[in-house]
Amino acid sequence: MKNLINNTRVKALALLVGLSCTGANAGIIVNFGGQAATDGSGITSSLVNANNSQDASSGLFIETFDIGTPVTDVNGIIPGGLGAADTSYNYNAAATAAGCGVNTLGASGINFSTTGGGFAVGIGNILDTAAQPGNGNPTIEDTTCYGFTPAAGSSGTVTIDYTGFLANLGGGALIDYFGFYWGSVDNYNDFTFFDSVAGTSATILGQTLLNLQNGSSGNQSDPSSNAYVNITFDNGFAFDSVMVNSIGIAGEFDNVVTGLNNRPNVPEPASLAIFGLGLIGIALTRRQRK
Repeated sequence: MKNLINNTRVKALALLVGLSCTGANAGIIVNFGGQAATDGSGITSSLVNANNSQDASSGLFIETFDIGTPVTDVNGIIPGGLGAADTSYNYNAAATAAGCGVNTLGASGINFSTTGGGFAVGIGNILDTAAQPGNGNPTIEDTTCYGFTPAAGSSGTVTIDYTGFLANLGGGALIDYFGFYWGSVDNYNDFTFFDSVAGTSATILGQTLLNLQNGSSGNQSDPSSNAYVNITFDNGFAFDSVMVNSIGIAGEFDNVVTGLNNRPNVPEPASLAIFGLGLIGIALTRRQRK
């Protein structure tokens, strides 16, 4: 699958976003596109294998919500510290029968928390609750397990906290890449990334991505509204937790890839256009330290 045309770099002076590092820049780079996933999940990151198998020594970790594709070592063995997948978030019996689960929660130091309608893992279309990414488009349709929020009601959040996981890795490990297949993007979905050490956060709005892609909110099959999103953090900005928020039905996502800053062969983003913050609506904000 070809990469999409839009490559956007947001680079904000510390003064503008309230960062304290004199003369430093904090930025996020957003681009769209991945590769066709050969496991039936639609689209996945170009940084991982097309079948979503991944060697943990690469410094890349993938959450497919499918127990059958956990992160393994070079010999195909789940490494120490990565235990069994958590199936407690499975929405229904169909999800359990399909082998759905959250592999990430088998790793020591990674925690989930939810508010409102919470979070669930499902498969297929769930009436009045969630739609599989790329629904109805055989080129990008996700026929595997995927995550969504809210699991019930009309709004919810799920926060994935990697703080303990990064501490366990040691060596100053940080996450500077985050990729995910965002299904039927709605203008009321957003992702917020937090750096608890620096006290900063970055929020990417669903409406922003729709504007960049010329997509329509909630379209379940159009590639402009069902896209793989790659987010790279540069110039010192990294994150240790991410929150997915939706104030409507629903925010769906799959093939979530996180990349460590010290992973080998880190690619440099190419042909990046520089825009001001206000032009594309990606906000970098400073949070008050407690």
